[in-house]
Amino acid sequence: MMGIKYKEWKMDNPNQSLLQAEIEKCEPFKSIHLVEKVIKHQSHQHCMLCGTEPTFGLKLDFYNDQHGAVWSRAKGSIHQQGYQGILHGGFIASLLDAGMCQAVFNRGIEAVTGDMNIRYLAEIPLNAEMLIRGAITSSCLTLYKAEAGIYVGQQLVAKSTARFMKR
Repeated sequence: MMGIKYKEWKMDNPNQSLLQAEIEKCEPFKSIHLVEKVIKHQSHQHCMLCGTEPTFGLKLDFYNDQHGAVWSRAKGSIHQQGYQGILHGGFIASLLDAGMCQAVFNRGIEAVTGDMNIRYLAEIPLNAEMLIRGAITSSCLTLYKAEAGIYVGQQLVAKSTARFMKR
């Protein structure tokens, strides 16, 4: 992968171990092994999803795999509710966007979302444990195309594609 040096695969913390266990439950991803934590960019520290500063943020950590995709775990709450008992579509879109953005960060690039297409495939219950996957599918100069998916159990429940523009 473009400039990424992978270390020998190992579980270095409990969050990474839990995430690896969730990935291995999904049939298409059984051979995926997490490598290391994606570095959080200084300009992104106040992000409501992956930043370290917001008091009520999710503070998601993303880890890359041997193919350059990134992964994270998330769980919603009453604060992200749309219809009674299910997550708000805007919150789901934000999780998908975060997954794709972290895939771009994984390449050492800062970029902003230019456009995004979302498919909601099933309702996501409020307290569901979600697995988020993001990956770059192509790049050309300052434009990056990416995709993301959210899985609950082994079911793909939401997916998206987007174009990111380098900052």
